[in-house]
Formats: sequence, structure tokens, C-alpha cells
Amino acid sequence: MEAILLASLVAAVTVWVVRRHWWLTRVRSWSMYPTLHPGDLRITRALSGRDTIHRGDIVVIDSTELRRRVVKRIIGLPGETVQVTPGGTSIDGEPFDEPYLAVDGGPTGTFRVPEDGYFVLGDNRHRSNDSRTWANPFPPLTAIRGRLLPRWSGRDRAHD
Repeated sequence: MEAILLASLVAAVTVWVVRRHWWLTRVRSWSMYPTLHPGDLRITRALSGRDTIHRGDIVVIDSTELRRRVVKRIIGLPGETVQVTPGGTSIDGEPFDEPYLAVDGGPTGTFRVPEDGYFVLGDNRHRSNDSRTWANPFPPLTAIRGRLLPRWSGRDRAHD
């Protein structure tokens, strides 16, 4: 009987730890197409205090503005200037290669990322509600709930 109780306790603790640090995120829009499609399920890992956010990471953000969680790609890091034009994206004046994009498009502008924020875009620029249009365009690290795990093909991650 004690072995069954111990096994049940170990299983419950394991499930609690896994659910606290890992979960499935369902993609709900076309904003990350062609990388992600509506209905896709992706494993997401919660950020820990020692995690570093990298340009190109696909993250889950708690958007207070949209009142829901959204999936976007990190483009601008704290302190950088991001320029989005019809011809592409540049960071601190240097062109930024985005091989995952099918086409550029949507709103343009120049954005100075504050030291406590990030600049995020969807891969489907024509159909993405992102930092270019948000009233509060720079989600802080505390709003970034987790990072989607990349597929084995590596097509999800941009190169710095």
C-alpha cells in the first residue's frame, strides 16, 4: 500500500513540475504563417530566471492590450533601433535577413526598443497584429511567458 501511495505522490509531483514548465501552445491565427499554421500545436517551455531571449525566438506573450496570449517572433532586443520598410527590416542600420518570410508587408516605421522591452513581429507581416500597431509596442520580459521549441528542421529560428 505504501508503494502505491509513494508512486502516486511521485507521479503527481512529476505532472505538476512538467505542467508548470512545459505546455502545448495552439496557434490561433495566420500571423506566423508560413512558419506556423492556425491549429498547430507546439511545445512551449516557460522562461526561467536564467533564460536569455534571442533574436529569432518564437515566444508566447501575455498581451494586456489584446487580452490574450499571442505567438510572435523576437526581432528587436532592448536598446536597439528597428526599422521596418517595404523592402525589409534593419536593426541598428544593418539589414536583417529573414529567410522565414514569404513576403514583406504591412505597417512600416522606425522603433527604438526601450531597455526593458522587446520588439516582436509575426512572420506573416500582412496579417500580423504586432509591435508595429500596438499602443504599447514593446512587451517587457515579464510578459513573455515561454519560448516555443524549434522544430528539428530549424526553420523557426532566425540567424543573428
